[in-house]
Amino acid sequence: MSTRVTLSDVADAVGVSPQTVSRVLNHHPSVRPETRQKVLAAVQALGYEPNLAARSLASGSSGAVGILLTAGLSHGMASTFSAIARAVRERGDTFVLATADGDAPESVREALAHLHGHRVAAIVVLAQRADVLAVLSSQRHRGPVVAIISGQHEFSTLSTVSIDQALGARLATKHLLTQGRTRLLHVTGDMSWQDSSERLAAYQSVCAEAGIPARWVGTDAWTGEAGARVARRLLENGLPDAIFAGNDDIALGLCHELLAAGVRIPDDVAVIGFDDIPLARWATPSLSSITQDFDALGRASLSLSDELVGGEPPHSVSLEPRLVVRSSTAKS
Repeated sequence: MSTRVTLSDVADAVGVSPQTVSRVLNHHPSVRPETRQKVLAAVQALGYEPNLAARSLASGSSGAVGILLTAGLSHGMASTFSAIARAVRERGDTFVLATADGDAPESVREALAHLHGHRVAAIVVLAQRADVLAVLSSQRHRGPVVAIISGQHEFSTLSTVSIDQALGARLATKHLLTQGRTRLLHVTGDMSWQDSSERLAAYQSVCAEAGIPARWVGTDAWTGEAGARVARRLLENGLPDAIFAGNDDIALGLCHELLAAGVRIPDDVAVIGFDDIPLARWATPSLSSITQDFDALGRASLSLSDELVGGEPPHSVSLEPRLVVRSSTAKS
């Protein structure tokens, strides 16, 4: 039966005190380089693994980052989660993952309690729904909490990181207008998501500024099938000359049905999506879209959590999306 290697075992092997080994493992600058190298070599040779549970009891924190998912792993959510996990690994830290039903406040509260039970240093919440923000703002947290959200919020004590959804929608709508399109249609995603409501409001604002009708159709999903269903209705009832889709999946579903019916894209109908998923550039025609830098979003959430751990007051960070023009909106 194997015996767990202890901090004292490493210290005895090198001929230093356990306190010195602890300083090396915690990156303390007071240790001489040659001693640090010997300790790290002994750690590897002996197979020493830190007792994180004991460390968290002693310090009051495990040093890990808590990550709370409150919705399914859509393209944006999955990309953001991957960016956070990658950044945590790159700096030599660990994370604890919890999930919750964003529609159920009690589920969110239980997940937060679970993460606090692991004595995490900070919690990053991937929150797509406004209901989750209400729960977070009402909680008395035992440590820094950062919410990654889709747009604006009205909770002054909540630290958030977001990509400006309204700006992205304005970029998409104005691009269609600059292409000479005047009969626009916005096909939203799931309207219970904050993404949808913010993009719709911005689209309506730009249309009002341009003096054209702000036609829109709501959907209950972010899927290609949702886009295809809308396209079939449009083929029966009349086509706009441009469509701003709630995301790229919806846009691709629209394009598939329209092209199959003989509609020319972009000559008859220009189509632009949102998110710039990998398939967008390889579609036929290639899909214009709004790029969101999910990697930067994940890293910004960690930077903000570090600031909060260091004593900075709660605040919000907003990143800007970018327009990518491809064949689906640009006439040859």
